[in-house]
Amino acid sequence: MKFTVKNSDKFIEINGSNGSLLNILAENSISINAYCGGRGICKKCKVRFLKNIPAPNEIEKQSFTEQELKSGIRLACMHNAVEDSIVEVFENKPKFSNFDGDVCTDDDKNYIALDIGTTTIALSFVKNGKVAENVNFLNPQMAYGADVLSRISFSNNGKTDILINILQSSILKIIEQIKMKHNVGKIDFMIVSANPTMLAFFFSKNPTSIGKYPYKPVFYGSLYTEWNGIDTYTPPVLSAFIGSDVTSGLTKLDFNKNFLFLDIGTNCEFVLNYKNRIYSASVPAGPALEGASIDYGMTAQEGAIEKVEFDGILKCTTIGNKKAKGITGSGLISAIALLRRYNIINKRGNIVEAWEIEDAPLQLINRIKENRFLLDNNIFLTQKSIREFQLVKASLNAGIQILIDKTGLSFNEIETVYMSGGFSKNISKEDIFESNLLAFKDNVEFLGNSSLSGALQLFCKKEREKIESVSKKIEYIEIANEANFQNLYLEYMDFK
Repeated sequence: MKFTVKNSDKFIEINGSNGSLLNILAENSISINAYCGGRGICKKCKVRFLKNIPAPNEIEKQSFTEQELKSGIRLACMHNAVEDSIVEVFENKPKFSNFDGDVCTDDDKNYIALDIGTTTIALSFVKNGKVAENVNFLNPQMAYGADVLSRISFSNNGKTDILINILQSSILKIIEQIKMKHNVGKIDFMIVSANPTMLAFFFSKNPTSIGKYPYKPVFYGSLYTEWNGIDTYTPPVLSAFIGSDVTSGLTKLDFNKNFLFLDIGTNCEFVLNYKNRIYSASVPAGPALEGASIDYGMTAQEGAIEKVEFDGILKCTTIGNKKAKGITGSGLISAIALLRRYNIINKRGNIVEAWEIEDAPLQLINRIKENRFLLDNNIFLTQKSIREFQLVKASLNAGIQILIDKTGLSFNEIETVYMSGGFSKNISKEDIFESNLLAFKDNVEFLGNSSLSGALQLFCKKEREKIESVSKKIEYIEIANEANFQNLYLEYMDFK
C-alpha cells in the first residue's frame, strides 16, 4: 500500500504496512504527539487527511468540531493508512536550546550526555568543556505505549526490533544534526542515563525479563561499550526498575546528610541515605507528571501551561509566554494546588458544584464548567486529569511511607528531600504540599532533570569512580509486594 505524507510542505511517499497510521509514521521516523500509546485517549495524534478521507469514528465525533471533521482531521491511532491517500501531519519537532549546565570533564573532547525517558528524551552536547547544545524531543516509542510495561508487552509480540529501531534512529538523527551544526566529525564519549527498559532497547536487547517475575534487568552494574561507533558509559543499574537515570542523579546529592531522593516520572524511584546505609526502591506512577495521560496534557514545549496563580485574576504562565496550548506536569500540580486552596476540589478529588462553594472568589467559581475548570484558551483541568494525578500521589506517598517504615526512620530524621523530574524545574514548594504530591512537609530541594545534569558530571573519571562506589552500597527494597502497600495506596488517594 502506498500513500503520501505532507510534512512541513514536503511530500513523502510511504509504503504502508499493517497497523495504525500512527505506528506507520513512527516506523518511518515521523514523530507526532501521541501520549496514550494509541488508545484514542489523549487525542493528541491529530492528522489531516487531504485525499481519501476515512469516516470519523465515535471518539472523533465527540472530540472534534464539525468543521474539523469536514476538513479531514482524524486521530492517527484510530485509522489505518488508506491506499493512495494524502495525509498532512503536524510533526513533533525536537526543541534545540542553549543550556548552561555544570559540566565535569578531564579534557576538551566532544561529549554527549543522553537521558532516555519513557516519555521524553533529553540530550546535551558538550564541546570544550561546556554545554554547546541541549535538545529535548518526544520518545517515538510513545506510539506503542505510555509506560514501560506496555512497551514490553508490545515487544513480546515479536515487535522488539520495531521499538529498538525507532528509538535508536531518532537519537542518531539528533546526533548527526548536532555534528553538522557544530562542524564536529566525531563524538568521543557518551554517558547514557535511562531506566532499565529504555537501556534494553537502546542496546538492542529484549526487555522481557524486566516485565515478569523475578523482574531482572538485561544487565546489572555499569557498562562500558561502543554504540554506533561512540564509546559509551552507562552508570550502574541496580534492579529492573532502578536504572542509570537514578544513579546518574546521585552525583548531585550530599551523602553527608540523611536524605530522601525522589525521581518522579512514569515510575517513582527512591533513594534513602541514613547513617551510611543507602536504600533504594521504586513504585509505578504513570506519566501524568510528564504531560501524558491527562486531558490537554503536553510535554514542556512552547505554549504549555506550567504555573497557575490567582491574585484577583487567574494567571496561567506558559513556556515562552505563548498562547496556551496544553498543560505540563508542573501546570497540573499548580492548578490542583490552587483549586484545593479554595476547596473547588474536595478531599475525594472531585470538582464540586458551583453552588457548594462558600469562600472561593466568584472569578474562579465562574470557571467551573461541567466537572471541568477553565484555565486558559479553552484548556481545561478535567476530572480525569485530577484522577490521574491522584494515582501518582497515592503511589508515591505509599512508597515513601513503606520505605520509611521498613528502615525504622521517621520523617523528621530526614534532613533534605531531593526531588527530581522534569516537572520539578518550575514548581514551588507551596504547590507541592498544597496539591498533596508530598503528604509531609520537609526541606525540599528541586533538582530538575537530575538524570541529565548528573550525566554531565560523569565525563570525569573521578566522578564515575565515586558513583560506582556509592552504588555498591545501595540495598534494594521491593515495595510493591509489601502487604500494606494497597491499603496505604488507597489512603493516600484522598487529599488531606
